[in-house]
Amino acid sequence: MFKFEKEQTVLDFNGTKIGGQPGEYPRVLGASIFYNKHETVIDDEKGIIDKDRAEALWNRCLELSDQSGVPHFCQIISETSEAFESYFQWFDSIDNKTAFLMDSSNPAALAHACGYVTEVGLADRAIYNSINGSIGPENIEALKNSDVDAAIVLAFNPGDPSVKGREQVLSQGGVAGQEKSMMAIAEECGIKRPILDTAATPLGLGSGGSFREILACKAIHGLPTGGAYHNMTVSWPWLKRWRGSKKNPSLLLQQYEGKDLLAEQMSHHHSGGLEGLKQAAWTAPDIGCNIMAATLGADLIMYGPIENCEAATTAIAFSDIVLAEAAKEFGLEPQVDTHPLLHLV
Repeated sequence: MFKFEKEQTVLDFNGTKIGGQPGEYPRVLGASIFYNKHETVIDDEKGIIDKDRAEALWNRCLELSDQSGVPHFCQIISETSEAFESYFQWFDSIDNKTAFLMDSSNPAALAHACGYVTEVGLADRAIYNSINGSIGPENIEALKNSDVDAAIVLAFNPGDPSVKGREQVLSQGGVAGQEKSMMAIAEECGIKRPILDTAATPLGLGSGGSFREILACKAIHGLPTGGAYHNMTVSWPWLKRWRGSKKNPSLLLQQYEGKDLLAEQMSHHHSGGLEGLKQAAWTAPDIGCNIMAATLGADLIMYGPIENCEAATTAIAFSDIVLAEAAKEFGLEPQVDTHPLLHLV
């Protein structure tokens, strides 16, 4: 465990603090909702959703945060402007405090979202996701002309996944299709609350740099840092074959064929029998990657589908407690009375 020499910035999102030295503040969890083929979505073009189902999911996140001390942001995903408006209206109707990420692969939808949250008075809770090498002039102008002052700033360098390469795109520029650095663009857009994203890259394509960049971001810039590290597992071909799918049988389960005694014994220790065993094999790295990130100082853990809230909460609560206990040796103490160390031990 360690303490950064660089003074660490702490950002405030309606009372949720993010940043600081490891152990001072709980990690913040980001839960994705309305993602592709999500069961809560009835019409992803218009943003028609099963409101009761979506609310039940978000309320569970809030319950877990209240009980554990690990706070949440909501990561709202949409590919259309109309759906974004619908999702924002729904979210504000059930939660008028928590910050939310505006996430889309459609630049036009994101640009519209900036204007819409400004118009309806939600900009102080909105986090633009993300300022990256593909951001175009339309979105830069949309951010400039909006009241949105928070954004994820992505350290993705498609030509160099090393820490040096990630820092080049983040703070030097001249790569990833942009003359300016991502931090310079963020400043130009009026971003006063940047959260650095170390850009989770697949195993075999620079995944180690994704984790090492956490240390670099905190040590060099002193800003809140994090990422969607679960993307490493969902892009791991071997693990997907190991778990299997409806079309492709699980390699793991194939190895239990004809081994009835082994299967019976393992079933005693995994709820759901061999299906539970298969899910455990997937969940271990899917959640474990976030523990690695938290231990290295990541402040924001975007753990993917909101249905993973249970495992993400217990994993990060554990990490927060260990970090806070270790931080005491550096003269640091939890800075909020809701810290998991003060709740769960």
